Amino acid sequence: MFGGDPQPDNGGMGLTPAQKARKHGGAASAPPRATHLHDARPGQLRPEPTRSSSALVVGVAMTVAALLWLYVNAWILPRFGADAAGELALPEWMPLGFDQDHARGLSAALGEEGRAQYEGIHRTSGLLAPLLVGLAWLLFVAVNTTTRARRWLRSTVVLGFAVVSLTASTAFDAALAAPDDAAAVTTASVLAVARWVLLALLLVLTARVAVEALRRREPGEDPHRG
Repeated sequence: MFGGDPQPDNGGMGLTPAQKARKHGGAASAPPRATHLHDARPGQLRPEPTRSSSALVVGVAMTVAALLWLYVNAWILPRFGADAAGELALPEWMPLGFDQDHARGLSAALGEEGRAQYEGIHRTSGLLAPLLVGLAWLLFVAVNTTTRARRWLRSTVVLGFAVVSLTASTAFDAALAAPDDAAAVTTASVLAVARWVLLALLLVLTARVAVEALRRREPGEDPHRG
């Protein structure tokens, strides 16, 4: 009755910072520190930089180029050959090459009008398809290959495929225009084989680069490795 009433414990409300520190310890008085831009760890305030933009561009370019190449070589030329050449295969679909007898028979089956249409395919979509494939795959190699030596080696395969494809189209036209010219037919036949070999190398190269790119995107992988 004579002593003062005890102060109610209101959980620390109304206490000064010093009183809170004595009651709860020093950690209670330290307010949470805001994260500043210069103190932030990588990825805390914004995501890590990605290569999604370049990957999207490369993916679109490769898709368009591949579809055009397939449209020419798996749709236009087979249909043209079936209509104009009958059972005789066009040089594009002869991975083992061809001889003069085949060139003579194909030239006679196509006739002058058919050979003109065949050349027209080579000068339009047949010209554009390997060019787009070359440009798209060069971009694919440049974006996904880290070492310079490997980038040059892979680019050589891509350029070789594009150049041989374009040269082969011209050689095919020349061989069918003069099937009795042994040199022209032999050159066209060699280029037909080389075209298929380089196509196989291009497919292997594409798979290898894609696997390396996926591995570099895995956590803990060194982005500068191979």
